[in-house]
Amino acid sequence: MHSILESLQRRLIVSCQAYPNDPMEDTETLRRVARCAVLGGASGLRLNSAEHVRAIRQDTNLPIIAIEKSFIGGQLRITADFASAAALAAAGASIIALDCTDRVHKHGEPWREIVRRIHDELGLLVMADIATLRDGILAAEGGADIVAPTLHGYTEETKHSLGFHPELVAALAKETGKPVIAEGNVSTPALARIALDAGAWSVVVGSAITRPGVITETFVKEIASAGQSTLSGHVVGIDIGGTAVKAAVVSADGGIQFANDVPTEASKGREGIARALDAALGKTIQAAADAGLRLVGIGVASAGVIDAKDGTVFAATDNLPGWVGFDFRQYIRATSPLPVFVENDAQAAALADLQFGKVHGLSNFVAVTIGTGVGGGVIVNGGLIRGKYGFAGTIGHQTIRFDGRECNCGRHGCLEAYVSTAALIEEYRQLKPGAFADQPASTAAREIGRLSANGDAAARQAYSRLAEYLAEGLANVFNILDPDGIVLSGGLIEGQSAFVADVQQRVQSILHFGGKRPPVILHSQSGRYAGVLGAAASAFHQLGEASQ
Repeated sequence: MHSILESLQRRLIVSCQAYPNDPMEDTETLRRVARCAVLGGASGLRLNSAEHVRAIRQDTNLPIIAIEKSFIGGQLRITADFASAAALAAAGASIIALDCTDRVHKHGEPWREIVRRIHDELGLLVMADIATLRDGILAAEGGADIVAPTLHGYTEETKHSLGFHPELVAALAKETGKPVIAEGNVSTPALARIALDAGAWSVVVGSAITRPGVITETFVKEIASAGQSTLSGHVVGIDIGGTAVKAAVVSADGGIQFANDVPTEASKGREGIARALDAALGKTIQAAADAGLRLVGIGVASAGVIDAKDGTVFAATDNLPGWVGFDFRQYIRATSPLPVFVENDAQAAALADLQFGKVHGLSNFVAVTIGTGVGGGVIVNGGLIRGKYGFAGTIGHQTIRFDGRECNCGRHGCLEAYVSTAALIEEYRQLKPGAFADQPASTAAREIGRLSANGDAAARQAYSRLAEYLAEGLANVFNILDPDGIVLSGGLIEGQSAFVADVQQRVQSILHFGGKRPPVILHSQSGRYAGVLGAAASAFHQLGEASQ
């Protein structure tokens, strides 16, 4: 490993640059900024232009990542030719960074040729500024020593992708085999930590440290929002499931922006789940900040039984190993000072259907979510019933087969053992042995769902078996609670309108006096982000109560 790279591992690099025509765009000013960064503990600097490199090199022996920005034909290029790289090297650069995106560059020289000449003639390391995973793979294959997603959000392909993306850092680290320097929209210490946890070699921070105008603007926006109604802002809604952590910015009327999913990696236990939570939360908060949205709280919906009073996980199955006792509020405080509200994910889905008008005319209903497991939320007279310990609505662990399949709760014959992602795959493999053997469960289930929606006979039959089992569980719910209706949601039934109709018919056929009280079973309109919407609904509700 090159000694310069070793000196930067898990360290901070500060970008000391200024926008064109900014008052900071002055060599002596930026030289003083760089001195401050070094005194603060920076292990490296990123600088623009040979002039700035030469001036700042007089003050430090730290590694300098150098670029030469130029505007050619109206297009911004980063170190567009070898002559620029040579000038940077002569001024004292340690690493040369250049645009290695996989797009047509009308001006300058081919980046692969520049990389080769930097190695052969200058003997320096090359950092590839890229925008996508494909860019990074090609840059690594083209000889770059370091890869950085600096240009993500600045190319035509990525211009609508806002904020910091730790999943891109993780993918680059895994697929390129090169050190990945996280650069671009790392605006808080928490995001820097998330970047390192995602696999970054080191982190570059610029505007959040070295641009007073940008820093001032963030304070001005926050002060301007003071005194506004809580419900005029937005909240972050987070849904933690056994397969993915979903997050989005949600408005008071249920509008969703910047939705994103991060694989839960539940097999890695609490650490893996928390890492996914960090990534989803950091990305969403950054997207809201970039869009100038005022966040007023964070709502979290998690699988497991939740103590809504203190925000901890009271109980959980092996779908989320090591999750019992996790304290959401304390953990999230490291990332954000916003108030945090926590609900069970299925109960949150019920709140989403209630608050955002997805079940018009129903004030007594049960929301059932079907995915990695089966969860439920009970609404009575327009309010959520949690129960003494938070277990209300745990319909997935009712017994439908005495001494039946083993359930991850430790019992046998539970509904969840027959209606779940794993159950769907097993039913399909009974018909197609060995199918999807090399694919993750989430991918296999998604593909079976796609096949079913397209009329595949085996996939349809697998869903039919699940409908048979689910109907028994729902008939029990109708018998015990006699609700106005049951609302189904979850990734497993997205796009499966035939499945919902099949379940309704089966429930009516086995329901006590089913002919006289035909069951109402609806497909939730909240979609795959029902948990996110529910988490947000809980946050808005409790924020509203606190403001009264």
